[in-house]
Amino acid sequence: MTENSRTYPARHAAYLTEVDARQAAATDGDWGVYDQGTMVEVVAGLQETDTGYRCRRQIARLDEEPIDNIDDHDDWTEEQDYAQLLSDGTFMAHSRTDVPRLLDIVAEQHQRAETAEQTLDAVGEVIAPAGQPRRVPTDPDAPLAESIAWLADRAEELDARLQLVREFRIPVKNRLGGYAEVTVERGPGPYDDRWAITDGAFTGKRAWHKGDWHYISDLGAAAAYAHTMDAALTLGEEVAGLEGIRLDKEIEALQNSQSPQRPGGEQ
Repeated sequence: MTENSRTYPARHAAYLTEVDARQAAATDGDWGVYDQGTMVEVVAGLQETDTGYRCRRQIARLDEEPIDNIDDHDDWTEEQDYAQLLSDGTFMAHSRTDVPRLLDIVAEQHQRAETAEQTLDAVGEVIAPAGQPRRVPTDPDAPLAESIAWLADRAEELDARLQLVREFRIPVKNRLGGYAEVTVERGPGPYDDRWAITDGAFTGKRAWHKGDWHYISDLGAAAAYAHTMDAALTLGEEVAGLEGIRLDKEIEALQNSQSPQRPGGEQ
């Protein structure tokens, strides 16, 4: 007997739990089919020997002449009749492993659906505008396609709004209180779909290129505005971190230079 530890969708939980309980109560282990040529036996723990077979338990015995009242089968030959018997026995034997595996698949898909619904719900909380009724279903039986379609509409709206954005500002974090920022800036004219990391200056603007700042007038627009928006934002955060370290060092050096000197050169 195997342990029932699966979780099923609410709509079918009662039925699937009953199926699970039935399979768990059945004789465990692998079932096999012993084809004697005149009858078929479904057994648990089948071991064939030189003189026949051994098994842990006999599950069922199917006779070579099963009762069959279907008119379409009146003209079946003995070979056809026995082939059907063997197929039935094979189906029964495989059910011992097929049913638990199918229940595992159902439970796994249910878990994946629950995770997807939780993700959709979390995304909906973030992107739904204030005052607008959310249409992301929280009912586990609601069609997932409805949620996906709603999120696709919102994604299109957000993408359209992003097309109006010309720059992002990333604060430079440092320990000593100085303030600075780097910008992630959309390119002009033919570079409208490319982005650069810049120092935000109105004149003499510099762009980050290969680990250092360069004047865009020297670097050229093609080299400066060379990133996708996502890549530029990621690089911009890295540059802001480096600039924070540099700013700390500059402030610390300035503070040290302004500190009164004590006799003997000590501060």
